[in-house]
Amino acid sequence: MKILNRAFTLIELLVVIAIIGVLVAIALPAYETVMERAHGTQEASNLRQIGIGLTAFLGDNSDSMFTTASTSGSNSWAAQLGPNGTTSYVSDWHSFLSPFDKRGFNQGTPANLSFGINDLILTSTNNNATSFQHPSALCVIAPNEKGVGHNLVFEGTTATNNPVAAGQGIVGEENYDTILNVLYQDGHVATVKATDFNNSGYNQNTSGQSEFWNPLAQ
Repeated sequence: MKILNRAFTLIELLVVIAIIGVLVAIALPAYETVMERAHGTQEASNLRQIGIGLTAFLGDNSDSMFTTASTSGSNSWAAQLGPNGTTSYVSDWHSFLSPFDKRGFNQGTPANLSFGINDLILTSTNNNATSFQHPSALCVIAPNEKGVGHNLVFEGTTATNNPVAAGQGIVGEENYDTILNVLYQDGHVATVKATDFNNSGYNQNTSGQSEFWNPLAQ
């Protein structure tokens, strides 16, 4: 019995390629969604680690939060929390990097620091954390977004290491730029709508003060 070897015709090859293209087009958005969720989960975990370190830092410093005198160089908020030879409230510099930050990690320093601290906390007339009125509503640390209601301070361990300027919008953008993770004063991490995060009056009390941004909002 003679067996005939038959090659694919050009049309058949084109059909197969088209089918593969359709399958890829269907699978790619699902893959991107899964990866985005994984990045969001990792970012939230990093913020929780920073929150645990911050709680320990406050315990060792009579509940005194960082001040305007400790926003850069070796006294930056990140340097005081991260592994710096004397203390290690947050043991790994990778915790200061968001998976959404395309700049990547610089070994040894948080030069590409992804997270910033609420500047109204740094400039508060009372920097004792026990004086903050609404710890479960107060934003302490968050990733940079396209434009924030108040500035976040992104200083790293040295004055020359590329701090992230508010408004660059390079990290913290999930679900097609609509939500981002926030660490609150009481230590919990939750997602916030970008439109709310960009609003300086978000979550106002009856006096018109933002409990989200203002640590002393009555």
